[in-house]
Amino acid sequence: MDNLFNTEKMTKTMKKAQRCATWKTIFITFCVLIVTLSVGKLANDAITRFLQSQAQNSFYTLHQVKGANEFIGSIRNYPGILGGEMHYKTIKYIEGKVVLTGDDALGYGFLRDEVLYDGAVSVLSIGSNREEDLNSQRYNEFGQREMLFFYPFINYQKMRNDLALLPEMDDHKIMEVALSFDKGYSMQEALAKLPKDVNTTWLWVKDVNEADDHTGKIEENREVVNSYNVFRSEQDVYGFSLLNANGDVAENPAEQFVRAISSGTRQKSSLQDEYKRLEKEIGGADGLSVNDLVIYGAVVTGNKKTLANLQNLDFIKASSIGVITDKY
Repeated sequence: MDNLFNTEKMTKTMKKAQRCATWKTIFITFCVLIVTLSVGKLANDAITRFLQSQAQNSFYTLHQVKGANEFIGSIRNYPGILGGEMHYKTIKYIEGKVVLTGDDALGYGFLRDEVLYDGAVSVLSIGSNREEDLNSQRYNEFGQREMLFFYPFINYQKMRNDLALLPEMDDHKIMEVALSFDKGYSMQEALAKLPKDVNTTWLWVKDVNEADDHTGKIEENREVVNSYNVFRSEQDVYGFSLLNANGDVAENPAEQFVRAISSGTRQKSSLQDEYKRLEKEIGGADGLSVNDLVIYGAVVTGNKKTLANLQNLDFIKASSIGVITDKY
């Protein structure tokens, strides 16, 4: 009975019980926190890998059908919380030489699909693609010339004829040149028309309806008046490379182009509608096949001597020199 009414001893017992309860609560909270963070990290890693895979597949698919004569050189992934960033470099093959052309980044994740920065395009290359813009040469961030392509069905008052610049070039320089044709050709016809001593590396595929108004204001005779999007930048044209990512001759490049578009129509991405547009415009109501491809132009590489064989060929409507580099 004395111990029962010993206030001091009871107080000590209660404090000891409270301390035990407090430490127990802290231990349980710590364990729950560790488990929650571990599960959260595993879930975040799994979700981020899934989103990264989707973004990378969509990214590679796009570069199989768009961007003249350009490849993805390397990619570094930086995962974050439910998303991340892809930093990549773009390259071109000029007569077998690898030339760096861009250093860019993309962000991906839930509610995030953005270009963080696009190093392949500088302020000097931004324009509305009007004929007036042809007065200035466009360059990328490395000071390399940007190629331009011209529609065969528009009567231009001004175009590029960069093949006329060849006599001014150094004999030891090699370069790429965008050729715009006078009309659409099949792949076989286009390759047969180009001289054998120039290397054809990329083909521009028709992706528009010629009956539509692509240029704003044009007269009935299709003379361009106060218009925009009269020509296409090398970053905006669709087509396929005749080389693979290693710079070797590609196997069945036209089939790969068609498969890439079909794959893009099934991928859930911000570009899905654009792939569907391409499938419709290139293939029509019956679907898309290699036989539907109409070639509007090409990219060739060589030195001033070999490229001089392109001068005065009547099927070449316009020419635009791109990257110029030393042979070695």
